[in-house]
Amino acid sequence: MTNRRYLTALAASLTFIFIRAQEVSGYGYLELPVSARGLALGGTSISVVEPDLSLAEQNPALLCPQMEKQAILAYTNYLSGIQMGYAAYADRFLEVGGWSAAMRFVDYGHFDGYDSQGHSTGSFSVKDLCLEGAIGYPLNDRWNIGAQTKFLYTSYESYNAFAMGVDLGLNYYNDVSGNSFSLTLTNLGGQFKSLYEERHQKLPTQLNIGWSHELLHLPFCVSVTAYHLLDWNQEYVDGNGQKQKFSASEQVLNHLIFGLEWTAAQNFWLAAGYNYRHQRRFSGQGGFLRGLSMGAGLKYNSFNFQAGYASTNLADGTLTLQLGYTF
Repeated sequence: MTNRRYLTALAASLTFIFIRAQEVSGYGYLELPVSARGLALGGTSISVVEPDLSLAEQNPALLCPQMEKQAILAYTNYLSGIQMGYAAYADRFLEVGGWSAAMRFVDYGHFDGYDSQGHSTGSFSVKDLCLEGAIGYPLNDRWNIGAQTKFLYTSYESYNAFAMGVDLGLNYYNDVSGNSFSLTLTNLGGQFKSLYEERHQKLPTQLNIGWSHELLHLPFCVSVTAYHLLDWNQEYVDGNGQKQKFSASEQVLNHLIFGLEWTAAQNFWLAAGYNYRHQRRFSGQGGFLRGLSMGAGLKYNSFNFQAGYASTNLADGTLTLQLGYTF
């Protein structure tokens, strides 16, 4: 009965979200990966089952007791000098589940301000802050659920905004077959206070579905993630700065991320991913390799070091460095 009640509530949430699917969204930074491993696997990874706290940020159902007393710090150098920091801590929840608390900070840099007459008003900063709290809990040996609450603060010059969002997650993991299936509904919620009175922004509500499989006779884990399913008709900007539409077949690829992870060593991993949307969004018609990402992680005693890199265009890329410690 517990499983049935949860799935009924999930179906009701899906109905509500599809009604809002075509609304204009803001807060795009919430869709950026905060973990080096997530970035290496293509940017969105919701089904890889590992005792890695940073993976649970995209799917709270992955929180588990094995993440007990984990703490992580991550730094991301994004496009055009945008910088993002992330810190999180996790512990057990009722012995069989897990909880986490986290903070995400995005700095877009400093800009020159001018009044309506063109006179300089000095420089100002643009920042986003997100405080997160999450719980993951098992329904039985293979099904896990999770929820995450986000409190959002935005500061643009002398303007500020407040918002709240909720993520819901579901994961099925069979350790015998090595199959993992996940579903997430992310960023449900809205603004309490907007930057401007008549310019309310919507949170980037999305539905994501993921599958991962640990190969039985080879030290690899493959992943496929279908993401941004509530925003199907995407456009991209080509090398000439013109908006272009995807063909029907491209729209399918545009919502798929492929990942591969080498898992032969217990304390070391290598991962690579391919994101077709990133390749088109940042490099237009060419540059297949610009949709690739890669990364590695090393565990030494209580420390964990990770690095991830995504190639986006000829001039720029995204780099995430992450340090973890288990108390």
